[in-house]
Amino acid sequence: KVITDNYGKTFIIGVNADITEQYNKDKMIEDKIADLEKSNKELSAFNHIASHDLQEPLRKVQIFISRIRERNFDTFPENVKEYFSGIERATTRMQMFIEDLLLYSRASNVEKIFELTDLNVILENAKQELSQRIEEKNVRIVTSGYLPTLNVIPFQIQQLFTNLLSNSIKYSKPDISPMISINTRMISSKALPVLMGNHKSRYYKISLSDNGIGFDPQYAEDIFKLFYRLHNKTDYSGTGVGLAICKVIVENHKGFIKAESIPNVGTTISFYLPA
Repeated sequence: KVITDNYGKTFIIGVNADITEQYNKDKMIEDKIADLEKSNKELSAFNHIASHDLQEPLRKVQIFISRIRERNFDTFPENVKEYFSGIERATTRMQMFIEDLLLYSRASNVEKIFELTDLNVILENAKQELSQRIEEKNVRIVTSGYLPTLNVIPFQIQQLFTNLLSNSIKYSKPDISPMISINTRMISSKALPVLMGNHKSRYYKISLSDNGIGFDPQYAEDIFKLFYRLHNKTDYSGTGVGLAICKVIVENHKGFIKAESIPNVGTTISFYLPA
């Protein structure tokens, strides 16, 4: 700013500030946004590859396997039958793997359309989706009170419940009927350090507790990592993607998910959604 005093002298007054730190912060944010956009493009490309370039040849292999089993299987020597059955299992596992990767990719990259939704209806839909396994395993699911009505992405929350229920059924004890308890309560964000500083002050904590085989609590964070498996594929089928999908879904809703477990006693998985 240029000013002139009473004696006709002219001065320039200004303020200098070091904006290096702010510039670096802004640059870091811009870089992260660019990285995110790049990741989203890569996920979209993967969706196309997984849905067509990978699945189409796999379908053809499965068709050929089916035809061979129908027409020629009985003529094979026993060792060839064993090899053939191994091929069938491998292709089935590959199909599961591709489908789960697609679900993970879509959960990460989906357009987030939120709707006011009754979670009791969502839970019933998830139970219906798993009805055959629930009946076969004689699963008892007990809900304490009512689930809330929240602003959510409906199909993702159904996927969340489906994955968590499916996990409890899969890792149940062979000699005991699975029991899954679902509890809901409202908490303050101050009750959980990871939620402090979020824009919401209240959250619904929804917990699913089972009486399954449990696991060592040191792996409580690892189980939500993509492809992480606590058990080998011989003992328990799966791809290591289901709980990673759950984590993405909860984070899409600005929430948090965690696990607690005691070996041979059971597991509780709790997720927190903004009220």
